[in-house]
Amino acid sequence: MRTVAKKLADNNPEEVQWSISLAYATSRAESIDAAKVILLEAVERHPDEPMLHYNLACYECVLGDVEVAKLRLQHAFRLEPRLRLAVLEDEDLRAVWESLRDGE
Repeated sequence: MRTVAKKLADNNPEEVQWSISLAYATSRAESIDAAKVILLEAVERHPDEPMLHYNLACYECVLGDVEVAKLRLQHAFRLEPRLRLAVLEDEDLRAVWESLRDGE
């Protein structure tokens, strides 16, 4: 999957979904850190794409940086308010849920 997603992302960098797919495959095959790099490069090309910020928030949360994850989520929500619903079911954002429950 990673090889196919890489070819698609390289051949069509304007299609955001290919970068997201490549990052997902990389997170499974290599590491979350490597996947994060892919999305950071994509967000430079597409700063107003809410799903890039949302997925970066997930990676930040899994990596333990809950505060950066919250900032990424806030940005994603400004771009696409409906993403607020996805947070409630996304296990990658568990630490964000817990920080909100604990009043942090």
